[in-house]
Amino acid sequence: MTYRAVNRLFTFVTFAAPPILGSVVSFVWHGGALWCAFEILTGRRQVSPDRVMRFIALMMAIYVAANIMSFFANGPSLERALKLLPLATFLLFPFSYSVWSVSDKDAIARAAILGSAAAGLGALIFALVQNYLIGARAEGAAGNALVFAYVVCLAGLVCLAGALTTERVRSRLLLIAYTASFLAVIYSGSRSVWAVMIGATVLVLVICRQRVWQILEGRLLAVVGAMLLVGVLTSGLILHRVELLSENWDKLAQGGNYDTSLGMRVALWEIAAKMFVNRPFLGYGLHNTVDLIRQHLTLDYALDAGFTHFHNGFLTALIEGGVFSGGAVLVMFGAVLTVSVRTLRSNADEVARFGALLLLILFLVYAGGGMVNLIFGHDIIDSVFMIFLITGLYLAVGTSMPAASLGDGRPATGEAADQTRP
Repeated sequence: MTYRAVNRLFTFVTFAAPPILGSVVSFVWHGGALWCAFEILTGRRQVSPDRVMRFIALMMAIYVAANIMSFFANGPSLERALKLLPLATFLLFPFSYSVWSVSDKDAIARAAILGSAAAGLGALIFALVQNYLIGARAEGAAGNALVFAYVVCLAGLVCLAGALTTERVRSRLLLIAYTASFLAVIYSGSRSVWAVMIGATVLVLVICRQRVWQILEGRLLAVVGAMLLVGVLTSGLILHRVELLSENWDKLAQGGNYDTSLGMRVALWEIAAKMFVNRPFLGYGLHNTVDLIRQHLTLDYALDAGFTHFHNGFLTALIEGGVFSGGAVLVMFGAVLTVSVRTLRSNADEVARFGALLLLILFLVYAGGGMVNLIFGHDIIDSVFMIFLITGLYLAVGTSMPAASLGDGRPATGEAADQTRP
């Protein structure tokens, strides 16, 4: 198989796997990224010249360096050095991007969309079984309801973006897959992701409003019927979760009771704010996060609970690696949003606009959801971030690498050919 064919299959698998195969996506992406690193470090392939990719790779390198420095400044030990291993994911980004960019953009966009459709439909099956037969919050194969909600939300929004841009022939299938994804996210019980998915859906619909009117023409009754069906299926669960949130708020506001889901989040944010003021530059080390959270919850709030993060990804980055770590994360997300907005404003090409929508979806889910949950620190979430970032950047503003550099044994075509002509 040629690199282009492998990349097309790789894209489909990495977009389809997260909710239905769980951490398999992490093994697949990291395995591919390590091979890409080998190919480039041995000189067999070239590093992509894309400036945006290199800038984001620099931010990732700063994020990694800040966390390594913080590790050595805060009681390092050989036993806890394994906590640094997930940082390697960020160092693999430029290698994976460079080999991914040998692909035909149309084929990559289609593979991402069809993979997301498979993910959304498979996620709903998991959600129905886990909710009605087991009586638990849906978590698919991710092993965690929040992580499941993250990746299904992403899959559903990709289906919606695809139906409104490049995949007009399959738009009906993709809208069904989006609806399945929305239902699966509801069954996960993750209220913050509900809000993110609804908000992101509205924004995508507004951006693609001309295509929306075309789809609605003659199908308004079917769309209304589908919305009513979703409302009937999920109304009980939604009301239950909203009532719990209201009860949590009353306990916190009136009685100062932090022993609830909402109360513990507020406690974690208060703890993080105080900790950052006391040690803003070097942070406390990501290897100490769990112990520090448990210690402060016990001493400051008399709560016997433990968490791996502060339920705010930006605060977590600031506490673990200091201002350089948190600043790199903020700049990285700023770059993603900037590329997305500029492409949507200035580029009429449907594939490029789909790539920009991928970046916008990535920003909304990770930055928006990360305000009350985590951004980095879980193998599936980290891997999916890389997959979406690489695909979105490449489709939106990426340079297609010349086919002659791939060893495919055939001349360059399309965009790559244009770059090899004198």
